[in-house]
Amino acid sequence: MALGRDEFLTRLASDFPDVVAHIDQYATGSLHCEVAAFRRATEQAIDTGRSWEAEKHFRLVEELLREAGPELRNALEVSYLEDFALGECTPKRRQVVRERMPTTLHQVLVGYHPNWK
Repeated sequence: MALGRDEFLTRLASDFPDVVAHIDQYATGSLHCEVAAFRRATEQAIDTGRSWEAEKHFRLVEELLREAGPELRNALEVSYLEDFALGECTPKRRQVVRERMPTTLHQVLVGYHPNWK
């Protein structure tokens, strides 16, 4: 069975309850907005020196993509990976991506924008 929004939110609540707590009323109910909130949490983790936490986020995305249904796959690819790739490419973010992001995700990121090589 392919994973969808419910499974994404269940895993997020289980693994990262602080992220779920910061999904505001305007994002709740929209998978793309919920995934974007997760992406912003990843960026914040990197920016505040919690690269170990960002790595855990990356690993969850990699795991979910393996079994994601079409809606979750699209949200993860667009509102997480593509938005991350098109966002600010600071030296710190680039270093964490190179050192901690799984190769499969890193290749996708580079495909969206070569800054991440």
